[in-house]
Amino acid sequence: MMRRIFFFSLAVFSLSACEKKEAVIAKVGPLHITQADFQKALSDVAPGYQNYVMTPNGRRQFLDIIIRDKLELAAAQASKVSQSPSYLQEAAQIRQEEKIRLHEALKYLLIEDWEKSLQKRKMTSVSEDEARAYWKRHPYEVSFSQILVSSPKEAETLLKRVRGGANFARLARKYSLDSESAIKGGKMPSALYGEIIPELQDLIFQMRVGELSGPIKTKFGYHVIRKDSQRKVSFEKDKGRFIQILEKRKLDNYLQSLQKKFPVEIIDEQFK
Repeated sequence: MMRRIFFFSLAVFSLSACEKKEAVIAKVGPLHITQADFQKALSDVAPGYQNYVMTPNGRRQFLDIIIRDKLELAAAQASKVSQSPSYLQEAAQIRQEEKIRLHEALKYLLIEDWEKSLQKRKMTSVSEDEARAYWKRHPYEVSFSQILVSSPKEAETLLKRVRGGANFARLARKYSLDSESAIKGGKMPSALYGEIIPELQDLIFQMRVGELSGPIKTKFGYHVIRKDSQRKVSFEKDKGRFIQILEKRKLDNYLQSLQKKFPVEIIDEQFK
C-alpha cells in the first residue's frame, strides 16, 4: 500500500516545471500542489466520492489527503533514503522496466497503425461478399479436445488407453503439455475453418463427431484428438469472425511476400 501511494505521488507531482505555470492551491515545504494535481487525483477516485469532494468540506478533506501524501514525498526526498543503494538500485530497475514497457507499447502502436494503413489501401480489407462466399464454403463450427505430448510413442499409448475406455478428460489433465486446455480436460475453444492450426484443421473438419485420431505431429508436439461436436453457423451472427479469418489470411500472404525484401535467417542452430 505504501509503495502504491508513493508512486502515485511521483506520477502526480513530479513535473515541478509545470507547477510554476499552473495555479498553486497549497504548498508543502518546497513542493507545490496545483489545481491540475487536485483534478488528476480526483479523477482516480469513485464517482460517488467525487460528488462529495465538490462540497466545501469534501474539497478540504480531499486536499488533506493529497497534503499528507505530499508531506511524505517531501520528507522522503530530503532523507538519506533517497540516496541509499537499495532505493537507487530499485529505482534504476523501475526505469529500465518502464523503458521496456514504453518500447513495447510504441512497437505495437506502430504495427497497429501499419495494419490499418494496409486496410485503407484495400490490401488486407475484406468485403461482406467475400466473407459470405467463405461462409458458404465453410459454414460449420467444430469443437474438439486434445492431449498434447512430446513423443509419438506417448501419444500412441494415450490413444490406445482412450480407445480402451480410459477417461479422455482425466488423461488430458494429467499428461497434456497444453496447460490451458489441460485444466479443462483437453477441451479447446469452438472454431470455424481458419481458426485452427493448419496441421490439424482439415483432419478435424473431416472427422466424425466422437471420432478419435492421433498421433498428429505439429510444431507443438504430438496430438491425440477427439471431435466433440459440429454445427452449422449463421453468417449474420458470426460475420465478424469470418472477416477476421480472411483479413488474417490476406495479411499472412502479404507478410510472406515481404520476405523477399526482408529475408528471414535463423542463426541459432537449436531453432532450425
